[in-house]
Amino acid sequence: MFYTTDISVTLWILNMNKKARELNGRKLRNRQNEVLFMDLRTWNDNIEVIQIDKGKRKKKVAFTDEHINKVKDIYNAWQEVDGDYKDAPELCKSVSLYGEGGIREKDYSLAPSKYIEFIDKDLDIDYEAEMARIQEEMREVLKNEKKSQIMLEDSFREIGYELD
Repeated sequence: MFYTTDISVTLWILNMNKKARELNGRKLRNRQNEVLFMDLRTWNDNIEVIQIDKGKRKKKVAFTDEHINKVKDIYNAWQEVDGDYKDAPELCKSVSLYGEGGIREKDYSLAPSKYIEFIDKDLDIDYEAEMARIQEEMREVLKNEKKSQIMLEDSFREIGYELD
């Protein structure tokens, strides 16, 4: 989003009017003491290259109209009485200020990563099978290394030098 910096960026949208009401034909629910967190780091399928200086280029993620509409849809669904909002791993979570897992319990941290669930992609790995494969590869590497060492020592011996 901000191509001039490599640091993580958090965008806060503050709304002090979270009471239930009707607005532009939409029925909004009471969202007092609630925060909607969104983390869009996985939306990195649209990379643009930007020229920032002579000879300097930088890549940035550019949100498409589809991305922007998706964010708007999530936000609107979260606001509305009859919205179909649902927390989504690696995307969004609605968090209360109070209660278990709430903002107060997490020392008022507003980092989305404290609340949004991230899926451990390594859970599908069969560790026993993977370690057996790695061990076999290492055995082969060590065997080849020993062969190379013997060949090197033999070569030096043939020209009249010993390696001790």
